[in-house]
Amino acid sequence: MNELSPGKKRFTIRSNSGKLKEWVSDKLDWKAKVVCERCNNTWMNDIENNHAKPSMSDLITGKAGIPIPQSRANSIALFAFKTAVVFDHLRRDHEPFFERSSRHEFRKSLTIPPNLGMWMAAFLPVGKGLAQTAYHDGALSEANPIHMYVCTYGVEHFVVQVVGCQQQGYSHIASAYNFPAVRFWPQVPDNLVWPPSSALRTADEFQSFADRWVDLEVEAEQKS
Repeated sequence: MNELSPGKKRFTIRSNSGKLKEWVSDKLDWKAKVVCERCNNTWMNDIENNHAKPSMSDLITGKAGIPIPQSRANSIALFAFKTAVVFDHLRRDHEPFFERSSRHEFRKSLTIPPNLGMWMAAFLPVGKGLAQTAYHDGALSEANPIHMYVCTYGVEHFVVQVVGCQQQGYSHIASAYNFPAVRFWPQVPDNLVWPPSSALRTADEFQSFADRWVDLEVEAEQKS
């Protein structure tokens, strides 16, 4: 990402309490100290070099006419899930959203757990990197709880959203708000060519996209 976005970088991080931390650096050097050196330099590094760079570089720089077959979507999904887990572990005030068994299986076999979906969107502004995580809890009744983790982040012209869902008693869950985003995991649409005709146009639209799971359209399972 340093190579794709040359020049000085201005960092702004807002904590859960609303406190801002800001600094300027010549490169992207902010580190999330939540993984060990061995993992960071082995299988995680392999995801960066073998999947993220070849599958995402053209999307980040905004090139047009890029085909997105399932193989490319799978590579993006590996990077997206890994990053979502890292962001989740930055929150020290709660248990990790994804179970330890799922995280360990991902480390061993790069198997993404089934309880999530992923979307991607084009982003028009230049020179931005944005990230936001959120946790949502709700229920139709005491017997129908739902817990969600949403990780949305973008680099230059490419935005990815990972939505994890722990649910009981639902047959359908969707955001109540539509945005110009394409669901690419677990399955990408046939013959997808990037970018789509519509994109997120401003940082405010990115924010609204990140917040879109606050309100849901849900259907309860029918008991036989």
